[in-house]
Amino acid sequence: MLLKKFFNAGFDGIVTHARRPFGLEDLRRYPLFAPEFLDFLRRVMPTERHAELAFSIVVTAWKPRAAREGSGAP
Repeated sequence: MLLKKFFNAGFDGIVTHARRPFGLEDLRRYPLFAPEFLDFLRRVMPTERHAELAFSIVVTAWKPRAAREGSGAP
């Protein structure tokens, strides 16, 4: 779905370089969520989902020169 949105926005050369799951233990290393919230997720989420709650993805893409020139971008 993300790649389709890049394509719809006029990007070409779309390449996914890395896709990595993030689980509850991974999320504890980042200060984005309160420990109480992560404890709540541990209680309500099925155990089999604990290792893959979210995904990080690295994508590169480029816009054709004509699209860049028309937008005023360098």
